[in-house]
Amino acid sequence: MLFESSPLTKPLLSVIMHTLTSKWVYMRKRPTIKDIAKKVGVTHSTVSRVINDNPAISGRTKDKILKAMKELDYQPNLVARGLVRRKTHAFALITPDLNPHVLPIIKGISDTCRRLGYGLMLFSTDYWTEENRSYAEVVRNWLVDGVLIYNVIYHEDVPDNIKELEKENIPCVFINKFLGRKKVNNVSIDNNEAVFKAVSHLAATGHKRIGMIKGGMLSVDGVERFSAFRGSLEKLELEFDESITGCGNFFFNEAYEEMKRILCSPSGRPTAMFCANDIMAMGSVKAAMDMGLKVPQDISVVGFDDLEAARFFKPSITTLKPPLEDIGGRAIEMLLRVIENPSRPVEEIGLASRLIVRESSVA
Repeated sequence: MLFESSPLTKPLLSVIMHTLTSKWVYMRKRPTIKDIAKKVGVTHSTVSRVINDNPAISGRTKDKILKAMKELDYQPNLVARGLVRRKTHAFALITPDLNPHVLPIIKGISDTCRRLGYGLMLFSTDYWTEENRSYAEVVRNWLVDGVLIYNVIYHEDVPDNIKELEKENIPCVFINKFLGRKKVNNVSIDNNEAVFKAVSHLAATGHKRIGMIKGGMLSVDGVERFSAFRGSLEKLELEFDESITGCGNFFFNEAYEEMKRILCSPSGRPTAMFCANDIMAMGSVKAAMDMGLKVPQDISVVGFDDLEAARFFKPSITTLKPPLEDIGGRAIEMLLRVIENPSRPVEEIGLASRLIVRESSVA
């Protein structure tokens, strides 16, 4: 009764009926293989062979059928075609969540799929129970040619869900490194290269006592960026001090509290901080300013990710910009290479990030 009495009822029903009617008319008018066959004067199986690129059909007959398909605006049914060829021209992307970091990667994947004529299915898993889920189970009931996995959990050994993918011969490529003992096909940020850029920038601006707010150590990026930070200090012959290192788990509030603790370190506060993401960099800057320090005059801060908010934060955040869209596109291209040649050697690609210097590190 409420729906019937709404002032929006009539226009809404009009739109729905127009849409349904349009769809019904379109479906009624959509040409079939039999329509093509009738127009050309061949059997529908001959038309089907042309659609599936069967070389047994003569060039003249093929040309006639293709011309008729164009004239009738015939669009092949990709699902039926995929069943015949055992290829669906569709990929699955498995990701634990849709955070700001993964959205540009999805865009890069989607744009490349569109350009190459492939469809994309998106599956989301729970972040903390991902290791208990079967990747093969997620896509088993769907017709896909291959799987992209946005891997965020740090593993020391090969989890069962990856073993099951291999057992079922499902082509897959990881987005983000897999830091286990087994190498897998993957496209990721070169965290070692990126973090060295950040620490070198701080060292070049006169800083010798550099601390870090690291991300969660259950994540690939958390583990690798912390390792890269320690390696960068060693390369630059700078001392690593555990007392000016904290874990913000990639969150603003946790980074804020860790920064306040670090700034009260009995061994002396740092003059610069590297944070494993921009969210923590903003939390660290806020903590420093709340304690009466000026950024960057008293302490410099560098983040990671180049979130849009980092540009408008005051002071704006010096950060590392990873090529996220490019990572998505390169992952699709790698997956196609794996599908074409499953026995090829494992391929690992690490893409460089760009250092963007803003107000938080240079006065």
